[in-house]
Amino acid sequence: MPKLIIHSGTAQGHEFALKAGTNTLGRDDSNDFPIDDPSVSSFHAQIVVDSGSVLIKDLGSTNGTFILHSQVNEGVVQPGQFIRLGNVFLVLAADAPVPLGARSATPVVAPMAATSSAVQVRPAGPTSAPPVGSLNVTALGRAPAPAVRPMPEAPPPLVPVTASPAGATRTGTDFAEPPAGKTMCKHHHKTAGEWLCRKCNELFCTACVTTKKTSEGTNFFCRKCGGACVPVKVKFVAPKEKAQKKYSDTAILVRSLAFGFGGALLSALVWTGLSWLFGFDVPFIFCVLSAVICGFAVRFGSLNSPGAFFSVIAVVCCLLGSILGKVGMLVATHMTMLSPTYLGTSALGLLLSFVVAWKIGGSDT
Repeated sequence: MPKLIIHSGTAQGHEFALKAGTNTLGRDDSNDFPIDDPSVSSFHAQIVVDSGSVLIKDLGSTNGTFILHSQVNEGVVQPGQFIRLGNVFLVLAADAPVPLGARSATPVVAPMAATSSAVQVRPAGPTSAPPVGSLNVTALGRAPAPAVRPMPEAPPPLVPVTASPAGATRTGTDFAEPPAGKTMCKHHHKTAGEWLCRKCNELFCTACVTTKKTSEGTNFFCRKCGGACVPVKVKFVAPKEKAQKKYSDTAILVRSLAFGFGGALLSALVWTGLSWLFGFDVPFIFCVLSAVICGFAVRFGSLNSPGAFFSVIAVVCCLLGSILGKVGMLVATHMTMLSPTYLGTSALGLLLSFVVAWKIGGSDT
């Protein structure tokens, strides 16, 4: 049966043996394969194994299910392909023997000197069945093919680790040594760095790299500089901390909305207070400030869960905070400015604030 391997940056990894039929994956302990990661939904996806084919179905997860770089609701997974559930990368490994037809067709022939005496000399006496493994040669080149029982082969290693010669390009299955003194992701300091960018020499987690199809297959690239990434041997030990409380998808949604609305009110109060205190109004600055406050509020409420859904919440809260801040400024200072320069900078600041809120709220920083 096929196996599902969680990429952990080690030679063994953590694997699940899939059973025939339906296999469920998610954060809840009642799943067939529970995955303890906040980016994975309680009941994220299911994998159906039927007649050698492997089909994955998304169960309405928050952060989506991906095969290679494409998000899918349902799709067939081929051996060796990567699957991503939220921030968690998995790879499907086949556990089937090599078919006989795929073996070498060249027969193994004993030396002729040893064979001639063995096949021409027969003991006297009644005819008996030839011993196992003997050859009955009637004419050179016309001997019937002996029945050969294929010897069992050892399964291939889970992840081959081979030394690359100097100057050679490493493949995606090789593991590199991390740079000296670096063990964690550049952007997520509580997460192990599993990918090394060959261009900027920085470590990243699986959420901070992207996949692209090339002539050699699907490879991983740095989102920062676009350089090729290779997996590294993880040596990161997370600091001891209190066990994080687990939240359901509904609770995370409510937290994101509540914190986002709170961020909108806070940004409106800051806008109103600074305008009243200093007697000026600069919407370009205040809109961007509102985006930063609302973006981080939604990010905190969603427990750093990436996704466009949380980005939309952050943008809406940013717009609400900007409107409330502008109204509060008008009530507190009674200033009205309608010059083309003022309106132009205000519109530019509002658009920039949407971009900032989108990137921060969706954890894309």
